[in-house]
Amino acid sequence: MQALKGQGIAVTSDPGGEYDLLHLQWIGPKSLYYARWAHKKGRPVVMSVHTPPDLIPGSFTFSHPLASIYDRYLRAFTGTIDLFIVPSPFAAAGFVSIANGRPIRVVSSGIETDLFRFNQEKRDLFRRKYDLDRPTVLCTGLLIPRKGVEEFFEVARSLPNLSFVWVGAKVSRSLFYSPRFESLVREHPKNVRLTGFIGDVTTAYSGCDLFFFPSHAESLGLVILEAGAAGLPLVVRRLPVYQGWLVDGENCLMGETLTDFRAAIATLLSDRPPSLSMNGLAEKHGLKQVGTDLVAIYQEVL
Repeated sequence: MQALKGQGIAVTSDPGGEYDLLHLQWIGPKSLYYARWAHKKGRPVVMSVHTPPDLIPGSFTFSHPLASIYDRYLRAFTGTIDLFIVPSPFAAAGFVSIANGRPIRVVSSGIETDLFRFNQEKRDLFRRKYDLDRPTVLCTGLLIPRKGVEEFFEVARSLPNLSFVWVGAKVSRSLFYSPRFESLVREHPKNVRLTGFIGDVTTAYSGCDLFFFPSHAESLGLVILEAGAAGLPLVVRRLPVYQGWLVDGENCLMGETLTDFRAAIATLLSDRPPSLSMNGLAEKHGLKQVGTDLVAIYQEVL
């Protein structure tokens, strides 16, 4: 909504009111109802879908059988949707069969780039609060296996001279429960701090020295853009979704093994780190660009 208002587009959040085009941002039953209602009224419907079905397994308990249910549920929308919006070309490939011939367009989920800037005051506050007196490696995201929690812990255990911080909520046991994972989290290395959810995550980006994101699967990787906007050097797992916007050795270092990750972190936190350019990395996903892309899509559909 903020991106559209920046383009001078009038926006309402009342799906029962007057509008030219309905843009759904969620796939709940109300969305299905309003999509069908708009379709009957002859109003075009655009739908943003962020997670392909093949990214569901590993995210919560019973996620493997529920992935197929999620797939079938998405297909229930197809007859009422004029165009699908996804956050990356990789995600687009995962939705081709579900879209059933409907057009798919890529628009970044978007970040408010001015918000994610380094701030010395926030850095001092964060480091005092969590008693950080050594170079610090950060990861943000839900504390679930798919995000690479185990690898994060293993790398931290092998680099005791560094501090590691994971910012993100631990999913309720009712949504995800694994005795092995519970034990893993409970016995995390001493140099790892688990903060849980924090209201202003920008303090973490300012308060740490490197962003390590070992996630096994993403539809975009928005937190990477947030970290990049804050100027943090990046270490990420080599994934197809990053192709085209993350380049190993240019704006990040990539790895696939624990050895790769350890070496990349050590290199970037050394006295003579390689120069990685973050110029333009976040701006291409900023709200101004998102607004421009959305307006073009709406005009196409209308």
